Amino acid sequence: MRVGMVYGPARLGVEEVDMPIATGDDVVVRVRSAGICGSDLHYHRGEGEPTRRRAGGHELSGEVAEVGPDVAHVAVGDRVGVEPLLGCGTCRFCRAGDYHICNDLTHPGGGFGEYTMVKAENVFGIPDNVSDDAASLLDCVAVGVHAVQRAKTEATDTAVVLGDATIGLCTMQVAKANGAARVGVVGHHDAALAIATDLGADFVVNAKTEPATEAVMAHTHGLGADIVYESVGGVATTMETAQEIVRPGGVIAVIGSFRESPALNFRRLLRYEVDVRFAWSYAMWNGVPEFKMSIDMLADGRVRAEPIITHRFPLDDIQAAFDACLDRYASGAVKVVINP
Repeated sequence: MRVGMVYGPARLGVEEVDMPIATGDDVVVRVRSAGICGSDLHYHRGEGEPTRRRAGGHELSGEVAEVGPDVAHVAVGDRVGVEPLLGCGTCRFCRAGDYHICNDLTHPGGGFGEYTMVKAENVFGIPDNVSDDAASLLDCVAVGVHAVQRAKTEATDTAVVLGDATIGLCTMQVAKANGAARVGVVGHHDAALAIATDLGADFVVNAKTEPATEAVMAHTHGLGADIVYESVGGVATTMETAQEIVRPGGVIAVIGSFRESPALNFRRLLRYEVDVRFAWSYAMWNGVPEFKMSIDMLADGRVRAEPIITHRFPLDDIQAAFDACLDRYASGAVKVVINP
């Protein structure tokens, strides 16, 4: 089978490797669609030591090609989404359904290849009205589901999402579906903000052309947002913005992973009793997998994934696919998927 390979910073290609063979509770998936995530880009930017390795790909969907003898809930030919989180299964966190914070958490991947092998517990059937490409965004939707539930979004809330990439656009839709009265998106890319409007954002702000804090305050009648979802992380200054635009007694839900610890204005956070809650990945919520909740939201139309996908590449063009992600201003890319 053919797989994407990394040969060093900004150097990718395709090689032939042996097919996996399912045993026990293994499931071999014929990959149909795999999204490029920000974490996939770290090495492509030159972060990390040069090495030759598989290119990864943890946002994926496909078709069951083979199952081990202990697998009962899916069969060859079933269309599936793959949840890329696998806890140890025995620690206190896993037993409570919080496997996303397991100290021995692993991340099944292999989406940037024709086939990959995962455990049966990571495979979820997807309905016919959810496309393969849409299903490859289930991981992103589930991140939004977890963040919205952690922030306890209510029907009267005005929420603001900082970040116009895939996680931000998914979180915006989940917040709307969860009943938020108004949801705005602050970003830097006109194309992505246009998609946000199409997907239901009540207002959008391009922070490259207008001051974000002033714009959000105008949209919230000077009060600030009830909930701010920070979805950027990295080296962005969005935590500063979040603290400026959250209302007294409001909530900041941190989704983005920052390269360095951002500055927190503890005097302001304390004075106005602002809650800062962290939402890392997803797991179970009240006994239900948040990944399954995400499938249901795509199936019934509460969340739309297809409009977020702007670029599709075959596996042979994996280099071009990653390059498009790295320069969103030039390419206009929001979500890039690879169809092996």
